Amino acid sequence: MSMQVTNQILSNPVARGLNILGDRWTILILREAFLGQHRFEAFRTHTGASRGTLSKRLESLVFLGILYKNPYQTAPLRFEYRLTDKGLGLYPWALLIWQWEHQWGGDAKEAGVPSQLYHATASGHLLKPISVCRHCREPLHLDDVERVVNENAEPASAKDLKAFGNQRRIRVGSSGDQPLAHIIDIIGDRWTLLLLAAAFIGLRRYDDFRQQLGVATNILADRLKLLVEMEVFSRHEYQSNPPRFEYQLTEKGKSLYPQTMALRQWVLEWLPKVSHPFKLVHRTCGVELATEVICEACDEPVLANEVRFAKLIYSDARGATGSRR
Repeated sequence: MSMQVTNQILSNPVARGLNILGDRWTILILREAFLGQHRFEAFRTHTGASRGTLSKRLESLVFLGILYKNPYQTAPLRFEYRLTDKGLGLYPWALLIWQWEHQWGGDAKEAGVPSQLYHATASGHLLKPISVCRHCREPLHLDDVERVVNENAEPASAKDLKAFGNQRRIRVGSSGDQPLAHIIDIIGDRWTLLLLAAAFIGLRRYDDFRQQLGVATNILADRLKLLVEMEVFSRHEYQSNPPRFEYQLTEKGKSLYPQTMALRQWVLEWLPKVSHPFKLVHRTCGVELATEVICEACDEPVLANEVRFAKLIYSDARGATGSRR
């Protein structure tokens, strides 16, 4: 893979976000933080992560400025983990993940996902988060966004780019038993979501994914198979001798675009600026794309302190059940 293509991939805001958040355990920890958990044992109970894995992910999120440690006991010293402003900036992304899981998650949608969201304004109405263009306020759809050359882009320096690491896809039990299992099989793996992001800009064929992303053939075959099984991609033969296939986004796959753009928006607002050779333009208004998550009922931005959850029934890693608000 050429250095030019490599830089295009590594400087892409979605890829940069995935280097931080493209991990099953990190997403589950953030889910619990947004649901009001702060302490180590609560995170361990509700995510099922081992102590070692949980410690590493928490320390990484603290190092990255997404969580901070707050002492709540002095003898012995104990800390709780709370979201920083940078961490709270991920809340729109989390809301869209929950919304997608309710719409598409099937039997898994009741595991670890709030059954109802309420916008805690004067009317206290049900909340359905939607992603809109920040400029024209129209709902965001994949087909309304185009990728154009950024004429003002400068080559990113080596110190600005972090290599896109390999990661094994981790399955924990059956999908229906795991919190957010359906969507985490997609977004809890860097390569799977990067394939999805590549499909959003028009890549369809195996060789195009391999050459443009530099992904190993065994990883690519595994992730493409998963995305087809989950009905995010559909597989179509375009050549019979020898057989060749292309992978097209289904409606279910296209519906992942808003939360992917929410992650992109967070990167643009909270991570150091890195020049990228392409930019996204919203065709509806002709302005460079910036997104925002609003309440469909009142058209107001959704803030973390304005959202309330209905009672949540969950199953922890040991199979015990309980409830929380």
